[in-house]
Amino acid sequence: MTSTANARARRSRRFIALVGGLALIVLFVVGALVNIPAIERDLASGVENRLQASDITAYADFSGQSGVLSCSQPLADPDLAISVAGKVRGVRSVRLDATCMGTVEPTPSSTVAPTTSTAPTTVAPTTTVAPTTTAAATTTVPSPIVGVTTVDLVDGHVTLGGAVANDQQHATLLIAAADSADPSNVTDLLVVDPTVAATDDRITQLASLIGAMLGPLTSGQIGWSPDGLYARGVYTDDAARAQFESFASTLGVTATLTPRPLASTDEAAAVEVALNDLVQAEPILFDKGATTVAAVSYPTLQRVAGLAKRFGGVTIQVQGHTDSEGDAGRNQTLSEQRADAVRGALVLLGVPASDVTSVGFGESQLITDANGKEIPELSRRVVFGVTINS
Repeated sequence: MTSTANARARRSRRFIALVGGLALIVLFVVGALVNIPAIERDLASGVENRLQASDITAYADFSGQSGVLSCSQPLADPDLAISVAGKVRGVRSVRLDATCMGTVEPTPSSTVAPTTSTAPTTVAPTTTVAPTTTAAATTTVPSPIVGVTTVDLVDGHVTLGGAVANDQQHATLLIAAADSADPSNVTDLLVVDPTVAATDDRITQLASLIGAMLGPLTSGQIGWSPDGLYARGVYTDDAARAQFESFASTLGVTATLTPRPLASTDEAAAVEVALNDLVQAEPILFDKGATTVAAVSYPTLQRVAGLAKRFGGVTIQVQGHTDSEGDAGRNQTLSEQRADAVRGALVLLGVPASDVTSVGFGESQLITDANGKEIPELSRRVVFGVTINS
């Protein structure tokens, strides 16, 4: 009886785990589908704002990441409008309808416009429908990129873009990105298009590349196109390059990689500002009375690592501080250990060990208000210093 009961319990646990996994996938897919209209509105708004900044008046309508521009009158430079709109982040392709094209024929000045609402059939109407008597001048519009799926890595943040063939492929990539980079560090711009020829095997391979790129690369893009998988990016050091190339080769991918640049003085200063702005907005927290980084701060550490890997030729110093509560000697030790814990986490996230050091200042540099009274919650902090190597 006992063995039978145990078997039933094991089957029950497996069933619960399977249902839970399927429910997670459904939640990801439903959330992505709900977000698509908002993403389309954001893309349209972004394109229209960018065009307006370039003194171009046009109206954008998006289906997924593919947009159509319409105009109240023909544009003086249609190619410029496409170029400006195409530079908006998240836009995959843009085309113009006939209302924006300079080749739409004007109404002859000798013809009196009819007073009825019916447009004369011999004159190209100024509507969004291309005239039947004149071929629409769309040959200069780039064709939409079909069947391309991209994963971009910038400063520890992952953006999924392009199209996949079905909801399962969407969920596969979304879960892989969320597992590797944390959901808060992922932007999902994927759309589902059944005409895309991506196979499930290819998307599974692409998902495995997501985790492989986060540590070794400072930035990069991996993706699928009709020509197959590809990978390109910037690596931190030779060990990181070899690590990523080795993994990519197991999938038949030849990675195109370049070394990260050496920082100038201004670039090093900009990285320091960016790091400290980030941890001021999202302080690195620790478990109470301990030196271990709290789980809630892991997404922040990923972005810190992304920024810290931008340039070579620098030393990034992790600086730990405490408030004045308790023994000064213990506070000094605590600040040193916490700074070292952050350093260790950054190294695990791909920052070369030679790039990062740590130091503790204890309670020697307290944050105070205008009256000189300590602000404990601000005194307890981790900040960064960035210097050029001599």
